[in-house]
Amino acid sequence: MKDRGHKSSQDPQHRFCRWISLAGGAIVIGVAFQMFVGLSGWAAASAAEPIKIGILLPKSGTYSVQGMYGYNGATIAVDDFGGKVLGRPIQLIWEDESNPQQSVQRMRKLIEENKVVAVQGGISSGDVLAMMPIAQQEKVLLIASDPNATEITGKDCNRYTFRVDLPNRVTVRTVLPALWDHGKNKRWYFLSASYAWGIDAYKQMKALLQKEHPDAVIVGEDQAPLGTTDFSSYLLKIRAENPQVVFLGEGGTDLTAFLKQMHNMGMTQNVVVSSPILNDSDLWAAGPQSSTGIYPKLWNYVSPYNTASSKEFVKKYEAKFNNAPEVNSWGDWFAMTSILTAIRETGSTDSAKLVEFLENHKFVGYKDMPIYYRSWDHQLIQPTYVAQVKKDITTKYDYLNILAQEPAGGEKALNDFYGTQQESECHMGALK
Repeated sequence: MKDRGHKSSQDPQHRFCRWISLAGGAIVIGVAFQMFVGLSGWAAASAAEPIKIGILLPKSGTYSVQGMYGYNGATIAVDDFGGKVLGRPIQLIWEDESNPQQSVQRMRKLIEENKVVAVQGGISSGDVLAMMPIAQQEKVLLIASDPNATEITGKDCNRYTFRVDLPNRVTVRTVLPALWDHGKNKRWYFLSASYAWGIDAYKQMKALLQKEHPDAVIVGEDQAPLGTTDFSSYLLKIRAENPQVVFLGEGGTDLTAFLKQMHNMGMTQNVVVSSPILNDSDLWAAGPQSSTGIYPKLWNYVSPYNTASSKEFVKKYEAKFNNAPEVNSWGDWFAMTSILTAIRETGSTDSAKLVEFLENHKFVGYKDMPIYYRSWDHQLIQPTYVAQVKKDITTKYDYLNILAQEPAGGEKALNDFYGTQQESECHMGALK
């Protein structure tokens, strides 16, 4: 007698239910397989998608040569990382930094259209000051590699902007003792470019000079438009006033033109020239006969203070570009190194995480003491150099003797050399 509670495998209803069960399982397995393949493909595509980093440096105008050297330096940092970070290729997108308005437009393009995860660059302080609010609004990391105006890490500082180069406060303190030369050089003439950096440099040096040496005599003060090519009228005034020091808030092709015209007027040996910055390419373009002066320096490719890491950078740069790196090359190399290190160490491209990392990290081996971005103003704290143009220049690129490293107190004196938090006008908000 058959058990009525058990259905025969031949029962039509049972066969139908079994078919549905098997078919359903196959469908579930198939869907799961397709999802796995799809997710795997998405992960592979995501891994292959480049990490894009924007660069805003001049391709034309007063600082175009420095822009090229800076971009070249940034590519060495990419090479150091093997062209990849987080297993994804690194893509640099270089836009022209030409003036504040266009630099803002191009920064927005980099962020909104190119979808960059960070931006670096900026030689003109006026351009950088215009770019900084965009970094804050869009919450995108900006490493300002080459500007010097005090406001950048002063009253206009923000949480998403960091600076590699030296503020004018530091450059003038670096070079003033050598220019004063124990009271031998009391008569000073100031000539500065009429924009943020040049005007700030003039104010910073004048204030420090009068504070440290009340017996200094300022015999002239002038401003020249950025991009000036003919300095003859200014040089005639300088010759008439017979200063011992001419302090220039000039750089790029402006400084080159000034030095050449000064030499042509036979004034090179009669006065000490200085500026709060010196791009090596300014001197290279002026040539050995016209080059003169004592300057503060962020870095120099030939220096007794260069570390193994800096020497390796020089070697790679010379091999790749067949010339010597100038100071902007080092600055943009370090800026790009900062960004890529932060991405690698955090495992993220989120700017808030990158900011927090940079506020708390010390970079070892790039100079002869650890260097770091100060957490409360984002200024890179690093030693500086006093450089003097050689009397006899016998090689194509080696124009300078490095006289000293500042501050004299070494690592312990670094923080105060850049100014204390109590002295600063920088007041950053919370990271949002």
